[in-house]
Amino acid sequence: MRIFVFIRQTARWLGCFAGGVTVGLLLTAAEASAQNARISGRVRKADSDAPIARAIVKIEGPTLANRENSLISQKTNLQGRYELQVPLGSYDLWVSAPDYEEVKIKLEVAPGAVIERDFELRPRQRSPYHIETLKLPQQVIREISGVSFTPKGSLVVTNRRGEVWVRNYPGEQWHRFASGLYEGFGLVAMGESDMMVIQRPELTRLRDTNGDGIADVYETVADDWGITGSYHEFSYGLARDKAGNLYSSSGLCSFGRGVELPWVRGPLKTAQFMPWGGPGPVPDGHRSVALYQGWAFQISPTGRLIPFASGFRQPLGVGVSPQDELFISDCPGAWVPTSTLTHVEKDGFYGHADGLKWHPQYKDKKMTIEELAALRRPPSIYLPRGIMGSSPGQPIWDLSGGKFGPFSGQVFLGDVTDLLMRVDLEKVAGAYQGAAFPFLRGQGLRIGGMHNAFGPDGALYIAQTVRGWMPTEGNEGIQRVAWSGENPTEIQTLRLTDKGFAIRFTETMGDSAGDAKNYQVRRFQYNYHPQDGSLRIKQVDVPITLAKLQSDGRALDLELLELQPSYIYEVVVGKNVLSRAGRPLLNLTGYYTLNRLKSGETKPGPSRLVAKAPEALRPGDPTRGEEVFRLNCMVCHQADGKGSAQVGTPDYTKPGGPLTKTDAELLAIITDGKLPTPPGVLPMPPFGNVLQEQAIRDVLSYLRKTFQPSAP
Repeated sequence: MRIFVFIRQTARWLGCFAGGVTVGLLLTAAEASAQNARISGRVRKADSDAPIARAIVKIEGPTLANRENSLISQKTNLQGRYELQVPLGSYDLWVSAPDYEEVKIKLEVAPGAVIERDFELRPRQRSPYHIETLKLPQQVIREISGVSFTPKGSLVVTNRRGEVWVRNYPGEQWHRFASGLYEGFGLVAMGESDMMVIQRPELTRLRDTNGDGIADVYETVADDWGITGSYHEFSYGLARDKAGNLYSSSGLCSFGRGVELPWVRGPLKTAQFMPWGGPGPVPDGHRSVALYQGWAFQISPTGRLIPFASGFRQPLGVGVSPQDELFISDCPGAWVPTSTLTHVEKDGFYGHADGLKWHPQYKDKKMTIEELAALRRPPSIYLPRGIMGSSPGQPIWDLSGGKFGPFSGQVFLGDVTDLLMRVDLEKVAGAYQGAAFPFLRGQGLRIGGMHNAFGPDGALYIAQTVRGWMPTEGNEGIQRVAWSGENPTEIQTLRLTDKGFAIRFTETMGDSAGDAKNYQVRRFQYNYHPQDGSLRIKQVDVPITLAKLQSDGRALDLELLELQPSYIYEVVVGKNVLSRAGRPLLNLTGYYTLNRLKSGETKPGPSRLVAKAPEALRPGDPTRGEEVFRLNCMVCHQADGKGSAQVGTPDYTKPGGPLTKTDAELLAIITDGKLPTPPGVLPMPPFGNVLQEQAIRDVLSYLRKTFQPSAP
């Protein structure tokens, strides 16, 4: 057998250029195999030397693009051994096994290299939710940016390269329904031959009129908003209510120095609605320069576009609740102190000032920050940055009737990080607020979870794409999260009472759940301002005066010394709180956004609580810094510290790189941000509004310890 290969950077010439065309040599299978690197090793338990048989070892990388999902997967043998052969290149090597924490490393592989890598896996608390990566046809570009199901049950996806694919129900057969779209970013499948797709310039209806499974009618439904040629500009959506109205949104475009706009549709307004009067450059390069950027739209069944609400930065997640109410998630930056999920009502203003230049009532009005704050409607849910991700995706309601576990009616949304969140909403004095919880982090969940849909099987399907934000590394596609049927040990609901909170657990809890010492409550606010993000402000511990576990062992009343509106309450359950069966909680923390008390009061009154004096700064702690890096920095700077040319982040390991600067210089960059070096246009955002000074010291200590610049 003979195979055709291209190999670069080898010891002998395998190809040359002839008339501008690369010519590869034909190698025998034996010769090609000799050029491959061999990676082998053993997988064992961390608490003993016992091997882990049948562990999954996956290697992913762009040089494996001809493989399904750009990866090779193998199971270890009875002795825990594995062996892989790959060509030269950069790879992610993943090792996972049921009931063990997953391990991922980066590998740079030279041709013919022999690499020995052993792995120790630590036991983890077993989750009753399993994550499966769906197989897609080889022809599908895996930048999956939208997912929907037809009433019959067929799975429909769109990708950012402008295609729509359908997996017919029942069965696993895929076919391409449409192509040639301009960055489809969400869809609603109304039938097997009738679909709506939001693409960058328009809302498009796709119809198959002759029954051959391929759309032959592409109909513009609405396109009455402005767009530009900015690389970072998106039209988001799509969601549909029972009356047939569709909802979408437009994100702000990246506008650093104006060179990002090779073309514009409609009027162009580059001046800020509220000019930046602070020191240095404009703190956020995301701006509303074209018509209705930063707005949400309602599109009637007849195609009429109605500017519905304003004040968004990147309203990435658009969802309609079972009560036909619109909810939108937004991403942090200027005017948006942290990620949010908001009940959006018509004509509401939700924070980012720049889009008001298109508002008929406010377009020419000069407003102060105080006036904007009074006009702004607060988010229903704050998602604290880092622990609750960085850029949340589409909210979707669990209407599976119990097929997804004990969370019926609650909201699930992914994130650009490897996180799936859960939100328990309630209506208090006529307005939505409630609690947010981490649900799944890691455990095989991939990054880029922008859109979600529950399938007829009760599983949650997550569309994943990250192009334009970070390297894809072959990790885009679609994953399925399914419940095993085993009850998860979780906080099921966290609801407001007159004196504190009522917690309901998914399982009967042991006596430790009734001890107030096993809980911690603190409250804090975020600063609404034109700078990028916000620290927690006015943070204070709130004493618990009573913890009473009800007779059923599932309901707990927490009474607090003081309860004030206009705060986010962080409720942490101690690790020694166990179910009656001896199981700890899978997730210990919930964040309740308390906009109003049950009385309807929205303004805090005098407080008896005093914040602790800030602790003296200590030397940086790399262990604490590792967690700060993982939650706040890794999404752009990458786990191996090599950064991303696509995003513009530097390589910490490069000779002469950032780590050759002094501590004072690096602390200033992290705190205050940094303008890009031409021809780059993307600034390093200031984290002084997001991280405490001690956390910045800790993360720098982690960088120094972990990423050593190589010798020049």
